[in-house]
Order: sequence, then structure tokens, then C-alpha cells
Amino acid sequence: MGLVGHRGVRAGPEAENTIAAFERALSEGAAAVELDVRLCATGEAVVFHDPDLKRATNGADMREVRHVAYSELASMHLFGAPQGAPLLRHVLELARDRGAGVNVEMKHDLTAAGPLVNEVVHELGRATFDVLVSSFDPRLLGRIKARAPSTRIALLTTSERRWSLPLARLAARSRALHAVHLERTQVSANVVRVLQRRGVRIGVWTVNDANEARAMRKLGVDWLITDDPGALAS
Repeated sequence: MGLVGHRGVRAGPEAENTIAAFERALSEGAAAVELDVRLCATGEAVVFHDPDLKRATNGADMREVRHVAYSELASMHLFGAPQGAPLLRHVLELARDRGAGVNVEMKHDLTAAGPLVNEVVHELGRATFDVLVSSFDPRLLGRIKARAPSTRIALLTTSERRWSLPLARLAARSRALHAVHLERTQVSANVVRVLQRRGVRIGVWTVNDANEARAMRKLGVDWLITDDPGALAS
């Protein structure tokens, strides 16, 4: 079972979703990294979680990412660290060079999904290694699959979001899914058994406790998405 670094690593001094965070995750034993992607003002697929800069700048900048040019995002000090936001292509290049996988989470809080779908499909066309596209919104995944049928997709689930499918219906809709990424509180032996019988792989987010990680391993989940790969790698 592999470890996936959530936004790279969030347990160290590096800013989340930056090249430094992804490098640290891989050096600590992650087999893959998870990142969030959205469009900036200049049209690139930029790696950034929140829709705005408020949290990343401790309230100093309230602009939405979609209104900020990539050159400015790249030169910022995010979360108090001397690291700016990378492009999706930069992380794909790092993963290729390091022999690692990438989980690209497409953000769902968009005013228009089409341009992001187009940009992600374009960037993934360069990737010939282990890449997975995930989202909480199955409509976004459907659009990716329609544009690039060979792309592996994973549905993120949580009971707190209106677009999450009930777990009981996932198996019936699993034909196109490579994986389901379950929130840690949704995992049970029965859910794991039913989905895996359908050929669906299972990731779990966000697991940071070593005892919980051991319990997940016993249930047979395929990978753990964690803020702290180093703590779970041993």
C-alpha cells in the first residue's frame, strides 16, 4: 500500500502545494503526491487549494486566485515560507524525474469548469507515468473522461458535500472509476470489500495517525493520503 503526500507535506516548514513540499514528501517515503489545481488570471493550471489568497497570506491578500497572474503567484511567499505556487506542469515534471505518481484534484468551486478541464487535459497529455485525476464533483470527472478516455479518475467522497454519492450507490456507478477516495470516517470492512470486488481501488484521506494507518492497512485499502508521509512510512 502506498503513501500519497497530501498537498505534498503539511507537517513541515514548507508551504503546502509547493515544489519544496512535494520534494519533501517524496524524500520521506511517499510514492505519490496529491495536489489541487485551478486556473489563475493568465490561464495556466496553477497548483493552489483555496479559491482565494486569504489563508495563504494570513489575511494580507484577499484576492481570488482566478484574478491573479501566474507570475505574481509564483513570486509570493505563501504561508510565511519563501515559496510560491507552481504550475501543474512543474509538478508533473518533478514526479516524472523522481519516478513518482501524481493525484491531481480538480477544484469544484469554479465559475466555469470548461477552461480548467481543457488545461488539465492539455497538461496530462504530456504525462506518460502514474497520474490520477480526482474530484468531489463527478461531473468534472465525466468531462475529463470524455475528453481523455484513458485518464484514470477517482471520486472523492465525504458526507459533508452535497455532490458526494451515497456509498451504497458507488458500486453501481463504478464502471468508469479507477478509484474512490474515501474520507477516513467512511471506511469499513464492508465498503472496502464491495468496492474492491468491483475492481475499484481505494484511497483514504486524510490519515495522519500511525495506529489508524495500521488499521487501514489491515482492512486492505490501496493507499493512504497523509499530511505527514514521514510519520507513516516506518
